[in-house]
Amino acid sequence: VLIINEVGLDPGIDHLGAMKMIHHATSSPGCRVLKFSSLCGGLPAPEAAGSSPLGYKFSWSPKGVLLASRNSAKWMQDGKLCEVPGSELLASAKPMTLNNALAFDVLPNRDSTAFAELYGMPEVPTFFRGTLRYRGYCERMITVARLGLLEPGP
Repeated sequence: VLIINEVGLDPGIDHLGAMKMIHHATSSPGCRVLKFSSLCGGLPAPEAAGSSPLGYKFSWSPKGVLLASRNSAKWMQDGKLCEVPGSELLASAKPMTLNNALAFDVLPNRDSTAFAELYGMPEVPTFFRGTLRYRGYCERMITVARLGLLEPGP
């Protein structure tokens, strides 16, 4: 498990950490990765999350963050290709609870399958890259979308 705090995630620090772990895990003969999952997100400290209606820290373009909630996604799950159209992305979120204080929505992040190739693991049965948001984010954003506020046009 690698935890990185605000050190330039979007330029690819997540990829560096992933590659280091993959190389370590596969360095012994006969060892291979069967499942890969990478989750990240712009999360304020839990005690500060309530100060934002979305519980999100805009560490990059607010417009980009909002429009990203309309991106389609695809990933491999137990050898099967899973796809979600952008219009259903927010509704596809899965809950994840780490402890009583950390409850998240997990969204698939765009095309994970392209990264399986780049990471040298095209045959891994489960390969998922996801986005973390505090629980309730997706429900609130679905309401924003229904109001038409996530459409890219004027």
